Amino acid sequence: MLLSDYVNKVKEFFEKYQNPVEAEAMSAYMKNNFPFLGILAPRRKELFKVFFNTFPVPDYDETKMLVKELFNLPEREYHYFALQLIIKHKRKWSPTDIVYFESLILTKSWWDTVDIISSKIISAYFLKYPNLAVAITDSWSHSKNIWLKRVSIIYQLSYKKKTNTEILSRHILENAGHNDFFVQKAIGWALRVYSKTDYKWVLNFIIQNTTLKSLSKREAIKWMDSKGLIS
Repeated sequence: MLLSDYVNKVKEFFEKYQNPVEAEAMSAYMKNNFPFLGILAPRRKELFKVFFNTFPVPDYDETKMLVKELFNLPEREYHYFALQLIIKHKRKWSPTDIVYFESLILTKSWWDTVDIISSKIISAYFLKYPNLAVAITDSWSHSKNIWLKRVSIIYQLSYKKKTNTEILSRHILENAGHNDFFVQKAIGWALRVYSKTDYKWVLNFIIQNTTLKSLSKREAIKWMDSKGLIS
């Protein structure tokens, strides 16, 4: 595989910090879906900062190509780094970039990268282009792909009072009967987070919608139960 100079710099930099013991544990935690260099999250965050302070960030068009190269590398840390590159260009995102972002969701998908994309990219994108949110996330909710479904449910986690409950409830109910663990956890997670903004809405939603599975409901009520809001 022929790598660009920039990606070679990334590899040379991060390979110096690999830890085989941590790498084995991190891979096991991810069900051995991916190998790791073994750089734990706090250290990774520090190293990302050092790298970005040392090497200039490529322009946006080049970055999008570099991200694909980085995702072709086996170790998961390079995928995390690739997503940080995209986030660096947040101000340059255009409406058509959603097609590219969707491709990232579908590339070497697992909950770790999918949740980063959802919280740091998709969430910010739809705040920037709110008129596109309904059509695109509705299509994801109806998709056969579990990761697109998950993003359609959780992309509003940080919105608080800006949460569109009509979209949230629609996507939850469309997937309430789905048997996939990650979809069910997404439903519970979205409801639990929104309960911190409007717990009465969440309680009423759970009571009124009997199609919600037990896992989703257990996850949804955790915060409310801890605060004594459920009688």
